[in-house]
Amino acid sequence: MKTILVPTDFSDTSINAAKYAYGLAMQVGAKEIVLYNSFITPISSTLDPSMPGISIVDFETLEIASKEGLQFVKDTLYGSFGDTSVGIELLSKHGYLSDNINSACDESKADVIVMGITGGGLISEKVFGSNTTIIAKYAKVPVIIVPSDSCYKQINKLLLVSDFVEIEEYVPFIPIKQVLDETKAKLMILHVAENSHHSLYEGAYECFAFKELFAGYNPEFHFVVNSNFAQAINNFASENNADVIIVIPKKHSLLESLFTKSHTKELAFHSRIPLMAVHENLANSI
Repeated sequence: MKTILVPTDFSDTSINAAKYAYGLAMQVGAKEIVLYNSFITPISSTLDPSMPGISIVDFETLEIASKEGLQFVKDTLYGSFGDTSVGIELLSKHGYLSDNINSACDESKADVIVMGITGGGLISEKVFGSNTTIIAKYAKVPVIIVPSDSCYKQINKLLLVSDFVEIEEYVPFIPIKQVLDETKAKLMILHVAENSHHSLYEGAYECFAFKELFAGYNPEFHFVVNSNFAQAINNFASENNADVIIVIPKKHSLLESLFTKSHTKELAFHSRIPLMAVHENLANSI
């Protein structure tokens, strides 16, 4: 984990995520953080004589504001930590964040993305959640989603949530092992079943498959019966002091369900525990 990409819109939530990223960088010995602002040209209410009814805010003004904002966040990080051992680079690009995230990863050579998520009402949660899940699902690298009130603490326990389906094919074990190696964290694997029919015995094959994938890491297995997946994960993570919850986004996945209206309050927007999305396309590819 040499380079961490941190998208920011200069909000308190995104600055908090940047602080989390800096703490992570210090723990894993990352070389640099890249603060990234993706800005678009808004339409103002002032009329432009050459375009009746439309006025475009000056592009250069927006670009200057973007770069000044990035510098402010950089200064804030160095001021907050009193440490400049982690390099901070600034990246300002015109366009939509969700459209440009992979090109930003390529340009910065990012190994992981750290970004914030905001709670505060159904509308804002739905909008921020949609943008976040899009990036988490399609980004080329793992994405750590930091709740707005989550402060960085050393990562000692990782909780991997699995649906126990086609483990060898879909579990991106290589990037997960990289995180384990760099953080020296303990790995817990959790399967949430809707009913008691799926017992530990019935999950023996899946446990064996995970032991093969994570040979030498001694994963600890847990089974919970609860029809409310988000609630079960949140409760287990809190009770077992998990520092990061790892989810594997798939089509109609658990990650998507965590950000729906019914599960938002339970885990995604009101949890103090960050989520790390490592999507299935990264399996065996790093």
